[in-house]
Amino acid sequence: MARKLLLCILIFFISFPTNVFGIKLESNYIDVKLGSSKHISDIITLYSDNGFLLYEKYDLGQDIEKVYENKIYVMGNDYGEVIILDDDFEILTTIPGDGSIVIGNGTVYESLVQVEENKYRDYITFIIKDKAISVINHINIENYLYGVVPKEMSASFPLEALKAQAIVARSFAYVNINAHKKDGYNLCDTTHCQVYGAFDNEHRTTNQAVNETYGQYVSYNGKVISANYHSNSGGYTEDSSNVWSQSLPYLTAIEDPFSKNAPNSSWTFTMSTSEIKSKLIAAGINIGEIMDMEIIETSESNRVLSIKIVGSMGEKIIKGSDLRNILGLTTLKSTLFTVYKEGGNQNSKVYVIDANSIYPREINLNYAYILDGKNHIGVNRSSVSRAKGVDRTSTVGSTYVSQPDRFVFNGKGYGHGVGMSQYGAMEMANQGYNYYDIITHYYNGVEILNLGK
Repeated sequence: MARKLLLCILIFFISFPTNVFGIKLESNYIDVKLGSSKHISDIITLYSDNGFLLYEKYDLGQDIEKVYENKIYVMGNDYGEVIILDDDFEILTTIPGDGSIVIGNGTVYESLVQVEENKYRDYITFIIKDKAISVINHINIENYLYGVVPKEMSASFPLEALKAQAIVARSFAYVNINAHKKDGYNLCDTTHCQVYGAFDNEHRTTNQAVNETYGQYVSYNGKVISANYHSNSGGYTEDSSNVWSQSLPYLTAIEDPFSKNAPNSSWTFTMSTSEIKSKLIAAGINIGEIMDMEIIETSESNRVLSIKIVGSMGEKIIKGSDLRNILGLTTLKSTLFTVYKEGGNQNSKVYVIDANSIYPREINLNYAYILDGKNHIGVNRSSVSRAKGVDRTSTVGSTYVSQPDRFVFNGKGYGHGVGMSQYGAMEMANQGYNYYDIITHYYNGVEILNLGK
């Protein structure tokens, strides 16, 4: 049966400078979790044209067992073991469920193991925890990058942009080595870490970019940096402190003219008030009908740091990044936006008049209250058309609908805006800049070092 698998990595290196991580690394292989974990009773199918060889993870020079079948089935048991079955579902062997034994194909040359419908380089292993089994790709770091670069940047981009992507992806992997350590691996194949694809997703030009930058990483004061990147800055990158509350000297806000006039450099979308209300409630925010949105604070790059949402039952101030998460990261593409309301006849005028006046005074109904002597209760009538004075009644306008129909967001860029803009890198390469120029433009005060030098 077909299974869609996810991967995350545990990574160790032979000669990596110890001042980068402060730990001694043991090999140049990483463990990458493939897909979501499954129940131990689920069957996972592996294929190889040459059978399979089993190895101890940290001793890949000598296999410990040979499996001659070209197709095997894998599942877990209640004892935390991984059971390997043949085509007749007879047990061939059992290995520990801690990932310490890895499975390669039956040749000592380039190893490809197919897991369900996808092929992966190097080795496959399994981790069992809480009656769930996870598929792990034990893979050389450079081979891992073959699967990352084409998933994070289009292979059609210029080679110098792809080289920059390879270097920042390598750096990001190094510095996030322990992202999932408690689960027995370090990175996953989703945007939580870096998107990683199978062997069939590789491309000649992206592999070339990895090969031509072999071992290179971005360094600040001799240590590898967290080389964050995003799709498009919209013309100005963001300071890391405004996104993750951590100010990093190499992740500062800079003007980025190279990201203008590229895909998603500007965008607009509309969302109904009812849909916004539903999404807010799903996020635990219930302030009634949505009446207005007001940007409270912006950063140096004009990204929204905080925004006030006004409802019929109250108001709530949230971070711009939280609003992105609530409305959808692919919908509200960045926090570099403005917002205004439409519909609901909000341009009609509303007036009030007290007992000592003759003529009414215009007010904004969204911020008007009826005072009952103890509490302020928000106006909830949908229409106001008449006002009464001391000696007369004046008709002051047609029906006023206090709730807008929708909100329109006009924005720039795509992503969190921190670090390298991928479309900016593309444009820099198109203008003749090389990968060093690209990286030093987006990361302040850095240098590019090499593992082997």
